[in-house]
Amino acid sequence: MRVLVYAAALSAACACAQVPLTAARQSVRPQVEAAQQTHQLTATLSDKAYARPEDAKQHRALVSDIDTTARLVDQRADTLSKRDLALSKYYLAEANAKAQVAATRTLEPISAGSVAQLRTAVVPLKSMQSKLMSGQLPFGYRKVVVTVKAVAGQPEPPRMRVYVLPSGVLDRPEYFDVDTIREWLQAFAFEEPTSPSRGTVPQGEMRVWVGPDMMYDAMAKRVFERQPIPFALLHVAPSDAPELQLQFTAPGQIVKP
Repeated sequence: MRVLVYAAALSAACACAQVPLTAARQSVRPQVEAAQQTHQLTATLSDKAYARPEDAKQHRALVSDIDTTARLVDQRADTLSKRDLALSKYYLAEANAKAQVAATRTLEPISAGSVAQLRTAVVPLKSMQSKLMSGQLPFGYRKVVVTVKAVAGQPEPPRMRVYVLPSGVLDRPEYFDVDTIREWLQAFAFEEPTSPSRGTVPQGEMRVWVGPDMMYDAMAKRVFERQPIPFALLHVAPSDAPELQLQFTAPGQIVKP
C-alpha cells in the first residue's frame, strides 16, 4: 500500500513529462498542485496523528517548505535553464512523494523515521529556495571530463554519449514513468560526445555512464527496467574542486541498449 501511494504521488508530480520538453518546461504546476494539496492535508492532522507528538510541528514546517519552494520555482520557471528546471522537478517530486506518503497514512501513526526521511528530502529544496530568493541560480555544477578507452587489442570505440541522472532515479525507477526518465536523460546528458567529452554535472549525488549516442528512449527503458548500468557515482564537491577526470573502458563499461 505504501509503495502504491508513493508511486501515485510521484506520477502526479511528474505528469508534465507527458508533453514535449519545450512545453513541459514552461510550468511546474503538477509539483505546485501536489505540494498545495499535501500542505492542506497536513494542516488538518492533529498531534495525535504522530508516533511522537513533538514531530508534528517539524513535519508541518517541512511540508510548508515544499509548498513555498514549488511556488517559487513556478514563478521563476521561465528564467531557469533546461537542466535547472529538470533538477528542480526531480527534487520537488521526491519531496512531494515522501510528504504525501506520511500525510495519507491512516492505519498507523506518522513515524519519526518518516519525518526524518522527509527532512532529508527537503534539504535540497531549502537550498534552492535560499538561492532563488537571493537572485542566484538554484544549483551548482562541477566540471567533468569523460574519456573512453578500448582494452588492448580492441578497436577504438565510436563516439559515445555521456548520460547523467540523479541517483534516486536509478534507485527507485518504479516510482517514475519512462517519459519522465527520458526527459531527465535529455536534460542532463553532455552536449558533446566522447572522447573526450567535457561537460558539467549538478552538485549532488549523481550517476554518470557512457553508451551509444542519442539513445535516450532505450536508456530510459533500461533504467526503468533496472537493467545493469556500470556508472561512476559523483557526490557534492567543493566549489573550487578541479575538473574531475572519469575514464570508462570499452567494451566492458559501455552501456548497450
